[in-house]
Amino acid sequence: MNRDLRIGIIGAANERHCKYMAREIERQGALPVILDNAPNLPFPLTMFSGGKEYDVHYQKSPLENIDVFFLRALFIPTPAIDTESIQQQIEEDGYVAIAAQRERYATWLAWLKNMPLQGKLLVNPVDTLLLHFAKPFQLESLRRAGLPIPKTLITGDGEQVLEFSRHRDVVYKPVAGGALCRLLSSEDKTKERLETLAHAPVLFQEYISGKDIRVFILDGEVIAAFEIAGGETDYREGETTLIPIRISDTIASFCILACRTLGLIFSGVDLKLCTDGSVVLIECNPSPMFEGFDRKAPVSIVSQLTQYLIRKARTTKQAVIR
Repeated sequence: MNRDLRIGIIGAANERHCKYMAREIERQGALPVILDNAPNLPFPLTMFSGGKEYDVHYQKSPLENIDVFFLRALFIPTPAIDTESIQQQIEEDGYVAIAAQRERYATWLAWLKNMPLQGKLLVNPVDTLLLHFAKPFQLESLRRAGLPIPKTLITGDGEQVLEFSRHRDVVYKPVAGGALCRLLSSEDKTKERLETLAHAPVLFQEYISGKDIRVFILDGEVIAAFEIAGGETDYREGETTLIPIRISDTIASFCILACRTLGLIFSGVDLKLCTDGSVVLIECNPSPMFEGFDRKAPVSIVSQLTQYLIRKARTTKQAVIR
């Protein structure tokens, strides 16, 4: 193992994709360094800047010798509080708890945004995480690039939902993700259900019939593609079968353009392949899961991603030596 060649992994140390990638980095001869940013741990980052100096330490270890990082997750500042059992704590300590999480998040975010200023590579750039939490922004960016997306409505108005679903089947999901996509049912259209929208908006889309396709893109190239066969509206629910496939140059270019539009180096692009051969873009994931896909992949995604990170790290070190 080349201990001078280090790849940083940013996310929860016990999360399976962090561990999976760390094993592969090690197998390919580099040293993985997991930077655990879980919100329930003592805060590990120290940043200093002044004059011509910029210095970052993780748990008192300097990070200047790591030039390439993989961003798996950045936890948003939303501490979970059981309002029923600790009402007094909320009143007395609630602001302190929220402020503490805000400060943790702000420091992680600032360091990650500083990386390009220091000549570091972050896969993916931290700003692309907004593509998951602000799905309407992603969809509008793709639409303006000329890429076909489902007709989409984001609203807290039940009447708008009824009108939108009058002549089409509709699915719905959270604006910020984090839950399964559901088919809008007659029960969902009842007055009682629609009134709950007043508390928080929901993202509604026309239902697109067709095959579920996932395409993995890395630095402008297709590295894997799968058909996801299953009977559910959201393929993450229920039994699914992953089938490695070859995609056309047209679909490949479509996915590459989508990632380029959104500034994604690595992504899992979700498509619907319709019966007439057309494709509709559902989403580009800025931090896609890939461990399960690797069980069926002809060439593992993790090996190709790791090769890319190590190659970039070597290139950076050689440039510094010169």
